[in-house]
Amino acid sequence: MRSNDRGLSRRRLLGTGGGIAAAALLGSGASLLGAGPAYAVVGDSSRFKLDGDGDNPVWKKSLHANWVMQSFAYDNVNQHIYFAQSNTSNTNPDNVGDLWITKTDTSGNELGSMALHNFGHGVSIAVEPYQGAVYLWTEWWTNMDTGFGTRIGRFKFVNGATLEMTDGSIQDRTPSIADTMVNPQPAIDPSTDRLWVRYKVDTDMPRIVGFDMSDARAGRLTEKPDYRLAERALPSRGDWGKANPFQGFAVYGRYAYILEGAANGPSYISVIDLNGSGQSTVVDKWETTAGQSLTGREPQGMAIWLASGAARLAFGFHSNTDGVRQSSVFYKSEFV
Repeated sequence: MRSNDRGLSRRRLLGTGGGIAAAALLGSGASLLGAGPAYAVVGDSSRFKLDGDGDNPVWKKSLHANWVMQSFAYDNVNQHIYFAQSNTSNTNPDNVGDLWITKTDTSGNELGSMALHNFGHGVSIAVEPYQGAVYLWTEWWTNMDTGFGTRIGRFKFVNGATLEMTDGSIQDRTPSIADTMVNPQPAIDPSTDRLWVRYKVDTDMPRIVGFDMSDARAGRLTEKPDYRLAERALPSRGDWGKANPFQGFAVYGRYAYILEGAANGPSYISVIDLNGSGQSTVVDKWETTAGQSLTGREPQGMAIWLASGAARLAFGFHSNTDGVRQSSVFYKSEFV
């Protein structure tokens, strides 16, 4: 399967070359408005081209549980994928925030699984191969009223295990750089070895902050002393965002990629310059037609895949055929 995408609109930022000067950090009050500039300069990099052909290495694969795939990420050392799944039809209060993690090969064939109890919705997952083991970064510690995680946890993937929210082996890796951090969600950029966290400071006021993995791994995710590489506002979407919910993000070098869309409707990718300011975008609401034939098609998850010396921007879709839930993954590998 191949995908041909069409762009709805493009807005190029003025002066987004690699020589942008570092911007001064706004005070906490300005940060809460979600309109502050980038905290520091992120080194220049190529930007993925969203139009043209793409590839489709995972097509309608059933994962460990017949639950909805919410996100995925790659182990770029061992060439595996880890999918996070949530039970969207759950009615048992004791199982709010339960997730299944399914480990697959890069074609989506199951290799293992792990259960997480009361962790969250699984909006984003990050995979860190480290010293011979694989560590997962996910939202964690469910808000029982919303079903979303309130913290970020780091823990080792153990095939066949069930991990409770209160397990002492889980490392709290929630950044402490804002008075209010709602729904923190992790992603790792394997090309630069950095952790990026998307979070909100209020309703429809998303932000993104980045750290070196060495600092993030050690829990150095604080404002003072300041370990932040960069921090900036992400676009608010208003009523459009309510109709086209956030479904995942990925970061490659200087650019963040945001996936949005609802089930059985159009799906969009936006591109953010991490050196930009306010709520600016480089490419805003690019519609992707990948997977249009899928029944119940809903965008779910983004990740960076490094393989055979190439970088790929991967994005996924959940589908539902007669009650059988399946997952598909597409990617783009060309650059502007």
